[in-house]
Amino acid sequence: MKDILDKVPPCFEFLKATMLEYGGGKAKVKFLPTEEMLNPFGIIQGGILAGMLDNIIGPAIFTLAPKRPTSTLQMNVNYLAAVKVGDELIGTAEVIHMGRSQVYVEAQLMRGDKLIAKATCTNLFLDIVPKQ
Repeated sequence: MKDILDKVPPCFEFLKATMLEYGGGKAKVKFLPTEEMLNPFGIIQGGILAGMLDNIIGPAIFTLAPKRPTSTLQMNVNYLAAVKVGDELIGTAEVIHMGRSQVYVEAQLMRGDKLIAKATCTNLFLDIVPKQ
């Protein structure tokens, strides 16, 4: 099986992400927000946080279905606290249910012991062959 870390996508690099743990339908990733991610109020833009959540969800699914690419059908994000440049965030995701055509995942971002954002996501398995 091809390892999840064989090729890091550009979005993972932009988010300053480091894979900490993965396997069995779970993933744990560290993110280090930068100035390029700020909104006009000096906090990390919400879409960036959603991107971080999405970049935990994908690897969690990959651990169970490495040869089945997915596309996000729906993602619901609840933002609970602001994030500043330099805040170290730890994100975790877990596959809750995987069917033949869809997979449901829950994810969260933490700063220390403070919950920053939570997400639920439904992804659709695609009928395509991934690029080699």
